[in-house]
Amino acid sequence: MKSFFAILLVVFFAISANAQSFKFGIHGGVDAATFRLSGTGGGQIKYKSGLTGGVGFEGVLGKVAGISIEANYSRQGTGVSPDFSGASTGSFNLEYVTVPVLLQLYATPALHFFAGPQVGFLLSAKSLSTNQPNQDFKDMLESTDFYGVLGGTYEFANGINIGARFNHGLTNIVKEPATTSFKNQYYSFRIGYKFSL
Repeated sequence: MKSFFAILLVVFFAISANAQSFKFGIHGGVDAATFRLSGTGGGQIKYKSGLTGGVGFEGVLGKVAGISIEANYSRQGTGVSPDFSGASTGSFNLEYVTVPVLLQLYATPALHFFAGPQVGFLLSAKSLSTNQPNQDFKDMLESTDFYGVLGGTYEFANGINIGARFNHGLTNIVKEPATTSFKNQYYSFRIGYKFSL
């Protein structure tokens, strides 16, 4: 999977070399995140919100397509309802740097749709509980995660844009045991600004 993403980066730069123009952007917003679970029991999980922000570089290939790469800070994890562990409420808070490589399709000059793979690099992982001290469990998780990304954005003539995307985790982020699967999943809502280089 890591080598596959490296190949995608090479493809991104190769395609960008033939781009007609380039854009640079900054963005910020909110992630609404949860886990997809299998092989484990307990209380119900729920979405938790966290801030996100980052920068992006886009190569415009023509009137209908482009390709972009981003570097984002993302707060993921999940909220926990009572009885998940020891009849307590709390949350699992994960922090990632995510790098998506996205194919951009321009439905109109303003309305864009995109899709592509994303890799996430784990920065920290902490559990918060009403009944227990906060715990660091980063060593229990894989250092990287991989996602599929699908979304859209609307870009105004002045460069301001608003967008939303769905990020679907593809790999089990828990190292042990193999019978338990925790996969990231989150929606991201953003506002940003792009300008031509």
